[in-house]
Amino acid sequence: MAKEYLRTFRLYDFDEVEKHLLITGDLKGDCASCRALGIDFYTAGTCPECGTPFKYCASRRLEMNPGERFQWARRMQEKRPDLVLIDYSDYAKILGKKKAKDIFG
Repeated sequence: MAKEYLRTFRLYDFDEVEKHLLITGDLKGDCASCRALGIDFYTAGTCPECGTPFKYCASRRLEMNPGERFQWARRMQEKRPDLVLIDYSDYAKILGKKKAKDIFG
């Protein structure tokens, strides 16, 4: 039987994900923990600025190109099997709620 990518849901500690998240773009990535830019997401195991080890990965690009979701997942799984792939829109939504709660209590 052929293996296929399926989206699944699992509970995560958001602070843990945020601290160890590598966010990819078209060519380079950035560290969610310290906001360092220009990270080679195919090779960087840790942030070159803050030294945080990357455990999770999400892509901003998929927001504008959702049809590329599974191609991105396949490519990242091949090149970075050490990272857990998460959906960026889920991350951004929770981050927005967290920031609002911090501002408004």
